[in-house]
Amino acid sequence: MQEVQRRPSVWENFDINKVSNAGFQLEFVALEIHGKSVVCEIGIEDISSEIAYWRNSVVCYVLGAHPPFSILNGYVQRLWGKHGINKVHMLKNGIVLVRFDSIAGNNEAIQGGIYHFDNKPFIVKAWNEDMEFTREELYTIPIWVILPGLDFKYWSPKGLSKNGSLIGKPLLIEVDVDSQLPEREFFKNEKGDLIEQQIQYDWKPVLCKFCHRNGYSEEDCRKKNPPLPKSPKKQESRNVEADGSNAVNQITPNSTQEEGAQNKQHCTNARRWKS
Repeated sequence: MQEVQRRPSVWENFDINKVSNAGFQLEFVALEIHGKSVVCEIGIEDISSEIAYWRNSVVCYVLGAHPPFSILNGYVQRLWGKHGINKVHMLKNGIVLVRFDSIAGNNEAIQGGIYHFDNKPFIVKAWNEDMEFTREELYTIPIWVILPGLDFKYWSPKGLSKNGSLIGKPLLIEVDVDSQLPEREFFKNEKGDLIEQQIQYDWKPVLCKFCHRNGYSEEDCRKKNPPLPKSPKKQESRNVEADGSNAVNQITPNSTQEEGAQNKQHCTNARRWKS
């Protein structure tokens, strides 16, 4: 019998020790048995380097919209490029993670005030290791507040903390997106007197009462007020009348044939007259 020649396997020269991922060598770690499941345990020492790496990052998203990554990336680069952007990643649900080269750039982005994208609030929050990357979890949003007329003696860190805590976290406060923001607050001063303090906001979150989504009011809700369908445009052509005025006529195959026949008859009569 003729011996069949065996093809060499692609795995014959495979060396597991030469495999690396992301520029570093992986190693085998013994697993634990819990009941019928095999599990591994990850401690804080295993992820501390990644936590430190992403510490200079902010989490961003547009309230009430989901722009594509290319549009958001261009917006972020124009907004914070001068502060030194290292990486921009699109996470799920339209959430963007932006890492800066330094903590100074990170702070500039957070303290830069209120941002808007296409007339919608652009939410910016400092990243932390316990943050969940879902819009449902990001139910608190940062808002800058102004306390007009507040006596300068209350502008100490402790005084601002107590005043800001009546609304949210001071003084760039964080509030629930569906919370009612007060127009005034009351506090007792060092003499025990009750002081009324006015509150102003750079902007307030808008909640649609019809679809219960953020970023637009009920009047602008497309689910409640869908846009009207566009009517098809008619094909029209302008002809010049004998008196010089313009008339709009519909072009049809019959009218074109009739005009052609009339022109042909006119040319025939002209030749007969010349002859």
